[in-house]
Amino acid sequence: MLENHIFECVDHIYDDIILNGSDELKDIIRQFEDVAGDESPYFLKKGIMLAMTLCLNQLQFQDELFEGVLQEYLEHMMEAIPEMKKTVICRIVVRELEKYIHRQVRIPYHMPLDELAYYILTIFQAEGTHLFTFITDQGKFGCDQCDEEMLDDYASDVFLDELDLKKGDTFSLWYDFGDDYIFDIQIQDIEQHPNVQTLHDIEIMAGEGFGIWEDEHSLLDMYYHDRQAFVEHIQDLGLNLDDFIFEAFDVDTANGALFDDYEFLKHAYMYDEYEM
Repeated sequence: MLENHIFECVDHIYDDIILNGSDELKDIIRQFEDVAGDESPYFLKKGIMLAMTLCLNQLQFQDELFEGVLQEYLEHMMEAIPEMKKTVICRIVVRELEKYIHRQVRIPYHMPLDELAYYILTIFQAEGTHLFTFITDQGKFGCDQCDEEMLDDYASDVFLDELDLKKGDTFSLWYDFGDDYIFDIQIQDIEQHPNVQTLHDIEIMAGEGFGIWEDEHSLLDMYYHDRQAFVEHIQDLGLNLDDFIFEAFDVDTANGALFDDYEFLKHAYMYDEYEM
């Protein structure tokens, strides 16, 4: 019920702005429509909600404040939208297991690095129970639970396109600062699209290997590099092969479960369900 009222309110404000907004705001909207095309109503209404929220938080309801916030948002989006129409094709591998566990993915070029981390961890079957940080030429960008002193910024405050990546560039995601899983990411191509690309456009294109074993990096290495030693070692631990996951990677299954699994893992970081 509340959601419907809010959307109706936004629609009314949208119509009023188009008809009765200030000349300066109308000029910005025309410029914005040239950049955003058919998607301009969606972004304009999103900006209206942002401006409404700020005015409500400050208990300030002057038209000048509302239009100023909306205009600032539209000017920012005019700069961002060209990058939002791009995707990046990446090859992602587990370091030292490159031949056995890897993925090729298509992702939006304009996405926060924390969202990228959640997707990478998801497609490699991580549980999201440990800290992570990106290591790039521009610095280190980690999860919100990381100590600020070890970072140049938080991953949630940095977008992928801000790294100024080009074809052939590489950077890494370091997950679990004890077990040390390193995912090496290589940019294979940057694509241009007519429309804005979102998280729902992420696609796993190819891959091999089921994924990582949480907290068992050394055993995973042993399994791929010395199978006999692996079998003997787990027998000494009182375990058998049935205690481990050896499923083959299937691209259709992975894509079908991708968004739900991503939402589950993101929830772990957003709400600190697990001890990091």
